[in-house]
Amino acid sequence: MSREDMIAFVRDGWSRAVKMSRYLRCCSALLALVVGSAHASMRCSGALIDEGDLTLEVLRKCGPPAERQIVSPELDQSGRVIRGAVTVEHWTYGPDNGMYRQLRFIDGKLVEIRSKK
Repeated sequence: MSREDMIAFVRDGWSRAVKMSRYLRCCSALLALVVGSAHASMRCSGALIDEGDLTLEVLRKCGPPAERQIVSPELDQSGRVIRGAVTVEHWTYGPDNGMYRQLRFIDGKLVEIRSKK
């Protein structure tokens, strides 16, 4: 193999490696977009609830939860709510066929739905 052939071979391999690297970065970015936009939902009593629903909507569609925990926002020494503090609620529905559904609300908005056996 001549020197020119060797240089052409290396250059061609390098070009393929750069193209593959670009392809993999593009696929990774696309996968991150798809995974990052995952949106949970839950069916109860024939209705569907989604992340973003308000507590009143969830109560209307699913009824009261089996368990409900409310964590009030932090207060300062004078008894006022600290700026930026939120109310967090954890609701549990089930068991339904051995499955528990755990919902988390922040300031009355559903932000997370988890299913657990």
